[in-house]
Amino acid sequence: MRQALGHRSRGMVLVIVLWIVTLLSVMAGGFAYSMRIETQLATSTVERAQARALTEAAVAYALAWQLDAQAQQQQQWPANGDVRDWSFGGGRVRIRVEDAAGRVSLNNADPRFLRAVLLKIGVAEAEVDHLVAAIEDWRDGDDQVRPNGAESLEYRAAGQPGPKNGGFESLDELQQVLGIDREIAQRLTEIATTETRISGINPALASFAVLQAATGLDEPAITDYIAARARAAREGTPPPPLPPSDGLSFFSGSRSSVYHIAVTAETASGTTVAAEAIASTRNPPKGQAVRWLSWRLGR
Repeated sequence: MRQALGHRSRGMVLVIVLWIVTLLSVMAGGFAYSMRIETQLATSTVERAQARALTEAAVAYALAWQLDAQAQQQQQWPANGDVRDWSFGGGRVRIRVEDAAGRVSLNNADPRFLRAVLLKIGVAEAEVDHLVAAIEDWRDGDDQVRPNGAESLEYRAAGQPGPKNGGFESLDELQQVLGIDREIAQRLTEIATTETRISGINPALASFAVLQAATGLDEPAITDYIAARARAAREGTPPPPLPPSDGLSFFSGSRSSVYHIAVTAETASGTTVAAEAIASTRNPPKGQAVRWLSWRLGR
């Protein structure tokens, strides 16, 4: 009987030991999994920090070219929205620099020009006059509603604040204009600026997207013009004239002191971060080369 009790006791001890070993294995596995997740998070954080640093370096690099008087005299990097690839610190960067004079001015664009641009980016014919008038009512200083426009009474009826009755200070304000949805606002943001006082665009400084929206040229003609413009830049000669086109066009030979810079950076590990910055060389703070108007990180 004592022998049977001894066997039973040893069996219970064995079961307890097995349970303890199992519990310790589960705890060890959970700890290892937790450490792996924390390591991955830490690695991801470091990689994103490296990608952000790469975007900052790319913006500084692009601005250095634009502020180099000799480089600009030789047209080595015109601020016309052409894409530049750059390798730095083991990463790869795509950079676009646009002079604001090559973009559509939300504050000063001629209403006829605005109408043509809105039609080109997909606004329906039945809606375009309303949106043009709403933009004008937003940026003017009075509360007198234009035909098809929107002033305070129309905004209150729609249950939203507005209008500003002052100039656009940011492209983000587009989504506050009555009648402009997110999609149209995004399309306009890609080609517009709030930083120039000209009513048209400088085609020598306009990107493909702006030329497509602001001219009557088809895609092959725009592609040929941009290729000729790039060739002239490499040769250090003046940019070619824009080919004649049908339709209403508003062009200018002006330049501005404001640059729109778009950067997409990819680290050696494949982490990607995008950034958009707007900088002005007019009245920069003491000790700085530019005044930052906007800086936005994307993905």
